[in-house]
Amino acid sequence: MFTLVTLSQEIPLSFRQLLGGLVFSVGLIMVVLGKADLFTGNCLLVAHCLKKKASFTSVLTNWGLVYSGNFLGAVFLALLYVASGLPEAQNGVIAERIAAIAQGKVAIPFLEGFFRGILCNWLVDLAVLFAIYAENTLTRILVIPGPIMTFVTLGYEHSVANMYFLAAGIFQGGSGIRWGQALFQNLLPVTLGNIVGGSILVGALYSLFL
Repeated sequence: MFTLVTLSQEIPLSFRQLLGGLVFSVGLIMVVLGKADLFTGNCLLVAHCLKKKASFTSVLTNWGLVYSGNFLGAVFLALLYVASGLPEAQNGVIAERIAAIAQGKVAIPFLEGFFRGILCNWLVDLAVLFAIYAENTLTRILVIPGPIMTFVTLGYEHSVANMYFLAAGIFQGGSGIRWGQALFQNLLPVTLGNIVGGSILVGALYSLFL
């Protein structure tokens, strides 16, 4: 949906990004309500380590398993979407948008990707934290979109979302991106940044007060 709603050049970029953030939040709502595991959200598990409720080894194991599962799921979804032929609709403008997004991801300098990853997961994990402390399902749904719309609108980087965007760009063709570029030029710095943002700026800090 993000690719589709951010497609039109007739709408101002800021509004397109805002709409993209709104539809992007649907994914986190589904994760939270479905009680699924998302790597970026699980960065909060560091709080359990600091409170002696879990070992760092168990948390690292969780991260490895969940990150791998998220990667496989994102790649599979991208493959299904490209195979559906939908990116070629409307004279291929969606396919062009997919390629442009993927190219933009690998063009981000390493340190900038790292810092954008920090800023992103600071907000994402705040959304998860808000949902954890929400009193009911309706409140959980309502508290998630704000932080998510903020990070998307501001252009921060989310590793799991990028798994999909980069895989779609590779499968669709036209982007000229290889897996090595996707992994080392984007996913590595963004993932490291997500870990810092979620684990330290949310998990560690909030564990001191909650």
